[in-house]
Amino acid sequence: MHRRRSKVLYGILTAALGIALTACGGKEGGGEGGKESPASQEAAAKGESGKRSPAAKVEWTPALTMGQPAPGLFESGASSGGKFQVAATKVVKGTQKQLKEGHYIDADRTLEGGTPYFVYVTYTLKEGKPSVVNSDLNSGAVILDENGEKAADRPVVHSGYGEGGCPVGEVYLGWDIGESRTQCSIYIAKAGAKQPARLAWSATATTADEFKKGASWAWVTQ
Repeated sequence: MHRRRSKVLYGILTAALGIALTACGGKEGGGEGGKESPASQEAAAKGESGKRSPAAKVEWTPALTMGQPAPGLFESGASSGGKFQVAATKVVKGTQKQLKEGHYIDADRTLEGGTPYFVYVTYTLKEGKPSVVNSDLNSGAVILDENGEKAADRPVVHSGYGEGGCPVGEVYLGWDIGESRTQCSIYIAKAGAKQPARLAWSATATTADEFKKGASWAWVTQ
């Protein structure tokens, strides 16, 4: 009789254990409350190859032509006030002789042997009043390659003047609404750097994707 009760008890425990295991299984890959575990969610985010799907590539906004104003107005931190219409007007390819005459590379020898570009950008005050009258508005201009990465840098000495380079800048006492001024700065592409594709202007962009979404002009040199 004792052995018979043991067999019955063993059968009840086995059945109960099977029910418990079935309940714990729940939804495939499920955890508490039937939710998928982080591991299952990560697996779902990956393709059949087991690799995570790449993020969508950010495409360039349509390129502006030289002299064409960018849509919208821009506030430059350099001017401490005022909203400007911005238009890149021309890019002049320089020479090694100009690099030496302008002393552009004295403070950064890594730029020696690079290609100089003289970049002209016109700013028209549309709203507000700049607190800094003779500000470096060209600090927002960048030369980018086809991937949106910088293809040239402004040297430490970026307002020096060599023959045939940037003209000597004027000194102003103030800005009037509707007034336009053109600034020229030198940029130097290091030897072996990728070919420039765009000249962009932004007061806030820091990444390639941000520059691609903003205003930029098709790269054309004189």
